[in-house]
Amino acid sequence: MRLADKVLFVTGAAGGIGRAAAKVCAGYGAKIIAVDMDLAGAESCAEEIKAAGGEAIAVQANTADRSQVAAAVQAGIQAFGKINCLFNNAGICRSSLLIDCEDDVLDKIYQVNIKGAYIVASELAKHMKERGEGRIISTSSISALKEESTNGFYCMSKAAVLMMTHVMAMELSKYGVTAVAVCPGHINTPLLRNSFIQRGAAEGKTVEEYYAEMEGTIPMGRLAEPEEVGELVAFLCDDRSAYINGNGILVAGGKVME
Repeated sequence: MRLADKVLFVTGAAGGIGRAAAKVCAGYGAKIIAVDMDLAGAESCAEEIKAAGGEAIAVQANTADRSQVAAAVQAGIQAFGKINCLFNNAGICRSSLLIDCEDDVLDKIYQVNIKGAYIVASELAKHMKERGEGRIISTSSISALKEESTNGFYCMSKAAVLMMTHVMAMELSKYGVTAVAVCPGHINTPLLRNSFIQRGAAEGKTVEEYYAEMEGTIPMGRLAEPEEVGELVAFLCDDRSAYINGNGILVAGGKVME
């Protein structure tokens, strides 16, 4: 991938898919703004990138707080002069039967997965629109396309991210700004393990039983590693993918085929 002229703003960069994508893209030459509530985790990500010869800074921000996001954007611009790619990735998962989900859990999912994703995308879109070019990549999920028992509010939140991507592509393409979503399936991250613990418990199964059950639903027969999603993010940052716009791309081992 050709990312030497790319400056990538990554949310949820402390771990999981966000950290992996930041490191993969940095390996292809992108400069990285690693953003997370967990500053130590973001700093660790940035230090690993720099140790490998790349360029990166770490910024702490709550993605659901517009003033903090705006400050993080400005920190990135001050460091690198521009931001022309966004990996809008920060998210959480809290699993239970739909009718048993408590209101405070729903509020938290909304704050991070919907409001936070929107605030980050909208703040970066303003900068990109002014520059006349940019790429907004948001993490949706296979859960936006396929209903999942004990994971209803997560499904709903990721469907919202996918629809946001559709609308942003319609509204921003004429300004040189495109939007696309990645829709991961079962990726080997701590977030997935915590989800499987919760979902297994809701169905009376151990986490080991739930892993085996979920792996059995994937035609390739295995979970993905977060770096495999990172490679897709790198391709979507590359100008050669510029005509991919307004849709979601599954990274799910064939579990859902559309």
